[in-house]
Amino acid sequence: MSTAGQQGTRPSANRPAKVSLFFAGSGIATLANFATGIAWINPAVFVGLAVLCALAAIIAGHVGRFRGRRLDGDGRGMALLGIVLGWLLILICLLAVTAVLGLIAGLAVLVDGADST
Repeated sequence: MSTAGQQGTRPSANRPAKVSLFFAGSGIATLANFATGIAWINPAVFVGLAVLCALAAIIAGHVGRFRGRRLDGDGRGMALLGIVLGWLLILICLLAVTAVLGLIAGLAVLVDGADST
């Protein structure tokens, strides 16, 4: 069987880059559960899982970038995408936690102001 004229790509040998992209996707899927409503049962668990997935994506992404240098650039783009998505997940989780804490603090101020009147 001849491969002349066929355009084929070989799969990446950079396993940490694949792991980084997997964990980044898992973190996005975890946060996407808020759209379905199931995550509202216990939001702290889902936000915590998203942060853990993001940390794993960042660590595996850096290992994948280092290994990609030794593999002639194989998988470095996947690893970089995992790193960027991991940091974006952490930013989104921090913003969500800050918003919830701000809402709780604002309600506490309102309740305290209503009691003193």
